[in-house]
Amino acid sequence: MYNKVVKRVAGMVIFTIIFLAFFNSPDTNWERVNADTFEQSIMDNPDALLLDVRTTAEWEQDGHLENAVLIPHSDLESRSNELPEDKEELILLYCRSGNRSQDAAETLIDLGYTNIIELATGINGWKDADKPVLYGE
Repeated sequence: MYNKVVKRVAGMVIFTIIFLAFFNSPDTNWERVNADTFEQSIMDNPDALLLDVRTTAEWEQDGHLENAVLIPHSDLESRSNELPEDKEELILLYCRSGNRSQDAAETLIDLGYTNIIELATGINGWKDADKPVLYGE
């Protein structure tokens, strides 16, 4: 009797793992990349939304990437009308150090976006890699 129960429980555990691994995975593409890969993604996808999720003060003081659009992470949901209508359109995402952009990527996924490339090191890592930054509007 005990062996039957153990086998049944083991079978249910294995089934659950397989189900979650294959049938419950979201159809999203969220990739965290380094500065070189992010720069290549920008060059390869000139029509993608380049999204800066820092604060306005950080944008002004620390600069920003060329052609970036500033929507602070805390405003993403309320300003979702400024995001691409096509939820499969590529969004290139960054913040200061890579922390808020992770939260922003999760917010974008919750909003239905499925194609996100995030700069893992943020603009700080971008600058450390001697990549160009603009100041002002």
